[in-house]
Amino acid sequence: GKQVADEPHPLVLLLQEQPAAQKAETDQIKDVKNLAEGQHHVLKTQEDISFKLNAILAHLSRQP
Repeated sequence: GKQVADEPHPLVLLLQEQPAAQKAETDQIKDVKNLAEGQHHVLKTQEDISFKLNAILAHLSRQP
């Protein structure tokens, strides 16, 4: 029965896991945030390209 006392209490193990789990979650949130910012940048770039393309097409259509 002495071996049981050597093993850490399940609650102790749980408390040790918490910070690691929280850090993983925080990292995931950061990744999602970066992804969202990246997508926003892509959309902005696509809008710019579309705007420029329309300007070029409008310019070409005015040519004789």
